[in-house]
Amino acid sequence: MLTLPAIVAAGCSYVRALDAPGNLSVSERSVEWLRDHNFGDTVSWAEHAYYKQNQPQTGGTLAAGIPHAVVSAPAAASTTTATTVVNDSIVPIASPSLPREGVWQPLGEVIQGSTAMQAAFLRPDAIHGAVLAAVVRIDQTKATFRIVPGLQEPGGGPWTGGGTLPAADVPQLLAAFNSGFRLVDSRGGFFAQGHTTGELRVGAASLVLAADGSLNIAQWGRDASMANRPVAVRQNLDLIVDGGQLVSGLDDNAGNRWGKTVGNALYVWRSGIGIDATGRILYVASEGLTVKTLAALLQRAGAVRAMELDINHSWVSFNTFHHGSGGVQGNKLLDGMKKSANRYLGPDSRDFIGVVARQPLNAA
Repeated sequence: MLTLPAIVAAGCSYVRALDAPGNLSVSERSVEWLRDHNFGDTVSWAEHAYYKQNQPQTGGTLAAGIPHAVVSAPAAASTTTATTVVNDSIVPIASPSLPREGVWQPLGEVIQGSTAMQAAFLRPDAIHGAVLAAVVRIDQTKATFRIVPGLQEPGGGPWTGGGTLPAADVPQLLAAFNSGFRLVDSRGGFFAQGHTTGELRVGAASLVLAADGSLNIAQWGRDASMANRPVAVRQNLDLIVDGGQLVSGLDDNAGNRWGKTVGNALYVWRSGIGIDATGRILYVASEGLTVKTLAALLQRAGAVRAMELDINHSWVSFNTFHHGSGGVQGNKLLDGMKKSANRYLGPDSRDFIGVVARQPLNAA
């Protein structure tokens, strides 16, 4: 039975969690507080039960069809080049396919007549016809990356930056997107600013950032290590695509290999990241994904190695940014993403990844 001092202490702790800096909602802060105070199993049970009862319906169709990607073309740039569709489409999964399904479209700001990013939209399986997945492909010859520690995650600071991108990066900011699970649930560690929190686990799927701003998706200890002198590393679970193939065990969540709350088989919002044979970075996000359908989308888009990032509607977000006379404005990759389109323009509670142009955005 709880004593009065214990109740008072718990209440004070909860109030501090609600007042902590960051951009989490009251419900998100409450859930994370419960997880951190011995109610994790109860929260996991409740979330699993909710998602099990709220799976996407089978059948249906995309009433609005395949969307157009948002392109921000400066007046001096060639709009002909900026809006030309790239030819190497992703082969659609659902049949019959829809117009533009799987076709790469230019995405985001135009740099010297073309974009550093392209997006393709398609249905992630043949069963859920009303679910729309997005795939983004990022050219690392035109863009660099940042791994930014958040105010609450990964913890283990202090970290400089206050949960924001460096001010010098904002004029060149192309996009930003979510990182992985909370570190305590990631089965891995985090390294940045010369400091490690958690433990960098050998064998873990890892985002590895080099000094030149290039990003690799690696198995730690095999494809990358501290001997490569990375400037940042973010680990999350294990690879889901390796050698261009789906890894074995995606149907098996023994030992909570793919997460304790939702695991591998429920259809929920998920995100993932991969790298193709030419070094381009691939980001995938959608509602209604299992670990296996997420991995299959990344493989179909050309990933040779890929990993899961965060899951659940609260955490999956990818925003592109337009630089105009009114300042910097965000656009959601998918309308159904929960967080604000201007997320990542201010302090964020969780670590995230920024995409920054190598060339000035106003260059024609």
